Amino acid sequence: MEFKNKKIYTEAPATGDRYRQNYADGLQRFLEKLNREGADARKNFMPAEDFPEKIEDYRREYLRMLGVEDMDVSAPEQTECEAVGEDEVCKIYRYALHMPEGIPFYGILFVPHACATPAPLVICQHGGYGTPELASGMHGKNNYNSMIHRALERGAIVFAPQLLLWRYKEESPVHRQHPIPYNRQQLDASLKRFGLSITGLEITFIRRAIRFFSNMEEVDGERIGMMGLSYGGYFTLHTMAAEPRIKAGYSNACFNNRDCYPSFTDWYYKDAGYRFQDAEVAALCAPRKLFLSVGKADPVFDYRHAIPEAERIKDYFKAFGKEENLVFSVWEGGHTVNDTDEGFDFLFEGINE
Repeated sequence: MEFKNKKIYTEAPATGDRYRQNYADGLQRFLEKLNREGADARKNFMPAEDFPEKIEDYRREYLRMLGVEDMDVSAPEQTECEAVGEDEVCKIYRYALHMPEGIPFYGILFVPHACATPAPLVICQHGGYGTPELASGMHGKNNYNSMIHRALERGAIVFAPQLLLWRYKEESPVHRQHPIPYNRQQLDASLKRFGLSITGLEITFIRRAIRFFSNMEEVDGERIGMMGLSYGGYFTLHTMAAEPRIKAGYSNACFNNRDCYPSFTDWYYKDAGYRFQDAEVAALCAPRKLFLSVGKADPVFDYRHAIPEAERIKDYFKAFGKEENLVFSVWEGGHTVNDTDEGFDFLFEGINE
């Protein structure tokens, strides 16, 4: 190589790699140190001893972390409803709830034929690459294990919201289920520039939907539950923490130690490592009934990381004298809704108390 006819020093590309390796290793060690410090900081930030007296303060702090502490959660005034039809189980309606931000929040309402009104309302939340249609079996085989119909058969009216999570792979038409492109992580990063988050917004939309459907004469607004799979399990946990009107929650294939899954960037918020990770968010569901299910064969979230995280929740429920309202279940299955009825029984016990 030359510069203005003068020879300059050259070397093999790998010559400086040990410095680059040391730099990368140093950053990883620093992150591991922060993770250890964060675990201690979370204990000090939210001690269990005085938790019952201060839970609403912590809930406000949690909503502030999500960037939505000042957002109105009233029922939307403008809505659209399309009667899709009915089958042997239920009547089906598509809803667009027009949020005041100018966003039409979409979901499907399932009203079982065999239900006494007013009936309980259960929010059933799909997971990653999912839709309400997929979760309800409209598109054939799936890993939701008849989640929606298992709630319908217990007499609940079900609302299944659509999050910004449907399957679209622009680079592979073979995997394209819905030709509507989006980039959740980029949108979330842009929202965080303004102190918001996509998770915080969608939680707010679900809270508003709960208020809207609670006002229907067919719905008992005092009996509300939520359940979901994967991303839906995450949203069940985090929406229940934000919304005290949810009496019981059932989270499948999601609860874990967030230190171990940095690729889910839309599940990370400023100072979360010092304040709220899954155990602290679950604590905000106390003293209501919460069932957490993780599978030993889950290829997405390793159940072994979830076990010590779940241990940290117990003292918060104990502070209310409601240890029995928290169930952490490790079962033999994979990334799917639990095969057993234990979680559904627990959910509906909580809803009907």
